[in-house]
Amino acid sequence: MLKPGDWVIIANGQERIIGFIRDFSRLRNEVYIVQVSTYMDKRITPMKPVLEVVESKKIMAVGLTLAKEDWDAMIDLPIISKSRYSLAAATISH
Repeated sequence: MLKPGDWVIIANGQERIIGFIRDFSRLRNEVYIVQVSTYMDKRITPMKPVLEVVESKKIMAVGLTLAKEDWDAMIDLPIISKSRYSLAAATISH
């Protein structure tokens, strides 16, 4: 079952759009997606984030793309680099 925050791929003809779920419209069977990049001809192109409403049947979940041993590195990176976003992101998500 998909939930807000999950990464998805949207089928749009030959092009694929990559984004994450912001919310669901239960009445219309639609999903609010924040689109962040496109994928076409084996090439990912970043884009300015755009909110789009998509039919739920057009989206596919993106599987886990990081190896388990990379998770610790992803957590440690903002701490080591003293990222100003690390504390704010932790506060917002909890």
